[in-house]
Amino acid sequence: MNDSLPVFQQIIELIENDIITGVYQTDDLIISTTQIAKIYSVNPTTAVKAISKMADAGIIYKKRGIGMCVAKGAQENIKARRKRIFIHKSINTLMKEATMLGISTDELISIIKEKEGEMNHD
Repeated sequence: MNDSLPVFQQIIELIENDIITGVYQTDDLIISTTQIAKIYSVNPTTAVKAISKMADAGIIYKKRGIGMCVAKGAQENIKARRKRIFIHKSINTLMKEATMLGISTDELISIIKEKEGEMNHD
C-alpha cells in the first residue's frame, strides 16, 4: 500500500487489476472483505467500503449467501473508465509539457514508438 491514494481506493485498484488481467472472470467470486482485511492488514470497515464502492459502480454484485461476484461487462467498464482518466490526466499533461518544450506531435509519436520498441525487447 502507498500513501498517494486512500487505502480503500488502493484495494479497489488491486481488485480491478485482477478483473482486467483475467484473474477474475464474469460471475467469479472475488476475495471477501475478511480476506482483504487480513491480507492487506487493513480495518475491515475499509475493506467493506472498497467493496461497497465497487458494487455501487456495478463492477461487482452480491450473490445471496455466497459473496460478491464480478458483474457482466466489468472488465470493459473498468478499462473504459481508466482509459478516459488516462487520456484526461496523462495525455493532456504529456501534450502540454511537449508543447512547452517545443516537441512536435510527430517527434512525440516517434519517441513513443521508440519506447514501445524498447519495452517489447525487455
